[in-house]
Amino acid sequence: MNKRLVQQGLPVMLSIVLLWYVLKDVPLAEIGQQFRQANVGWLAISGLITGLYQLARAARWQLTLQALGHQPSLFRTTIALLAGTMASMLVPGAGELTRCGTLQRTDGVPLAQGIGSVVAERVVDLVMLLVIIALTVMLEFRRVGQYLLDLLMPVTGRFTPAKPSNTLLIILSISLLLLFIGLYRLFRSDAFWKNRLIIRVITIIREVKRGFLSIRQLKQPGLFIFLTVVNFGLAFLITYSLFFASPQTTSLPPQAALTILTVSSVGGIAVPTQGGIGTYHFLVSRALVLYGMTLTEGVVVATFLHAVQTGFSLLLSSLSFLIVPILIANRRKKQATSLMK
Repeated sequence: MNKRLVQQGLPVMLSIVLLWYVLKDVPLAEIGQQFRQANVGWLAISGLITGLYQLARAARWQLTLQALGHQPSLFRTTIALLAGTMASMLVPGAGELTRCGTLQRTDGVPLAQGIGSVVAERVVDLVMLLVIIALTVMLEFRRVGQYLLDLLMPVTGRFTPAKPSNTLLIILSISLLLLFIGLYRLFRSDAFWKNRLIIRVITIIREVKRGFLSIRQLKQPGLFIFLTVVNFGLAFLITYSLFFASPQTTSLPPQAALTILTVSSVGGIAVPTQGGIGTYHFLVSRALVLYGMTLTEGVVVATFLHAVQTGFSLLLSSLSFLIVPILIANRRKKQATSLMK
């Protein structure tokens, strides 16, 4: 219980600390002014793009589920995805389990297979992120180099490597050797493989593997790749469209939106916090400095971008919690009707 509390509480505390650190010297009046002068038309366009982004993500996930022999509708797949989006904002890492669990309740998709299909998506997304990083480096080589220097300089300036003692190295080597011997003997034991828990774990791993390998069984691999590119393109357009919603950002080039997408995506993986709070503000504000803004202006704009995107995601995701109970009830009615026949 305490371990679970720490796992859930640590991202929240990290978000609070990072957000305080970023905002501690920024006048709240400037942040309020940023929101008051926002162009409603461009906010609406950004909201529409956000909806298309979620729809494209659901359409891609639907392809992997179809490869496993399941036929959830695009509507129910989208609702399950939105439920996962809401869960990930509340508890980091809970989104995948929630969306797969939701689809299990609405369409009977086995949880392990659903998770496997999501793992396949994540691997493809990671490859695509590497492409985005490479593209950002090529287009903004000088700024990326300066950005990394600005982030690492405070750390490298204080870091003084210490030579490890020979005794510590010997103890570490012996410990690793004993661990290897112990694991080898454990895995060679028949009792270990006959344990109920181990059998259950192996079954789950096989189901997850089946879901992961579904990407090789896609009936429309070209459409899957196309939707993957569209997903990242729409994620880019969400930020870029918000540039036109504020006088402070209308002059920013498209490369700035690409840089923001890159640093926020990498930061979300490296330092997962509650809904990206704190991490996004810190990394994006420093990136905006490279485009001529002061640090205060960068923090204000980063706060605005994060708040708007989070607001749209919350709005869409909240609808899923109203619709999911209806979908579950309808499925139960259909099951009861089929049993009566």
